[in-house]
Amino acid sequence: MLATRAYFGDGFLDYWKQLKANQVVVVDGWETAYYTNFSASSGQGDQPLVVSYASSPVAEVVFASQPLTESPTASLVSNSMCFRQIEFVGILKNGQNRNLAEKFIDFMLSKTFQEDMPLNMFVYPVNQTAQLPEVFMQHAQVVDNPSILPYEEIATNRESWIEAWVEIMK
Repeated sequence: MLATRAYFGDGFLDYWKQLKANQVVVVDGWETAYYTNFSASSGQGDQPLVVSYASSPVAEVVFASQPLTESPTASLVSNSMCFRQIEFVGILKNGQNRNLAEKFIDFMLSKTFQEDMPLNMFVYPVNQTAQLPEVFMQHAQVVDNPSILPYEEIATNRESWIEAWVEIMK
């Protein structure tokens, strides 16, 4: 939704109305979308496209029942329709174990942990010294110029955007 808001501006809801009119389906979870509705993964679904991550082709290769040299799926969306998702960890201001929390964050930022994340969470490491596994480098798509929105705009409008989007998509 944020990618479409960044790309279409105030007209992003019109885009979603067009998608719905063209039989786009929104389901309650990634596994349902990917393994039930998405025809390329199961061969049974009605939808030829699924919204996923640029690292999803890596998971396709890693978890394939038969060894693959190439992912059966690929990203078809241009950079301008991708939105970078940043996952983070933080320490609560009034937490009782700040020292332990700091040690945990240090561990999470360590090269060892960061090199373990790509094939367990299919995300890129934040530690610049961490090496990506070969399968990740071969099959993940790097999005050079994702859509962006100012954080303040997201914080101010997120709830109203979501409410309006849900109203259209229900």
